[in-house]
Amino acid sequence: MRFRFGTSLSGGIIESPTGAGAVFALSGRLGVQVNHYFAIYYQNTPMVTLTPESTENSAGFEAGFIDYNSVLAGFTLFHFLDLGAGPSMDYVAVATCGAEVPEGGIPLPSAGCESTASWYFGAHARGALILGGLAGSGARRSGFAISADLHPVFLPDGPTFTFTLGLGSEWY
Repeated sequence: MRFRFGTSLSGGIIESPTGAGAVFALSGRLGVQVNHYFAIYYQNTPMVTLTPESTENSAGFEAGFIDYNSVLAGFTLFHFLDLGAGPSMDYVAVATCGAEVPEGGIPLPSAGCESTASWYFGAHARGALILGGLAGSGARRSGFAISADLHPVFLPDGPTFTFTLGLGSEWY
């Protein structure tokens, strides 16, 4: 049994009930590597999102801050393929801004912003290819990680999904 930690910088897409947009995230992992094959760890993933929205008579965007707090059961295969999945408690803060131009007549645009923030349940799945593997003759492994993360958050308006690809490091 040994200490495990890792970090990654990633980017990707968010698909929400109101549209799709960009995501930029930084992840940190901290936990226990029980043996060569099994680990339990906490992954914190703060991210910023930007989702443009437009219709025939309006234009706007949603800007958000999301903080994923996931507890993952991890499985390591062949000393370099790392797979993890588990539940998450997520903080979601979103600001929605837009402007609307009425049809016909003199266009008198109306504009405004609304914001909301709350905690929601989510789930997390992570896969990583870790280049480096075993460190000498001991049990410790480390390497450069190329990862993919999929995360649904269950919001009142419907689920929101993020998919990110990342680069980082892992000590396990």
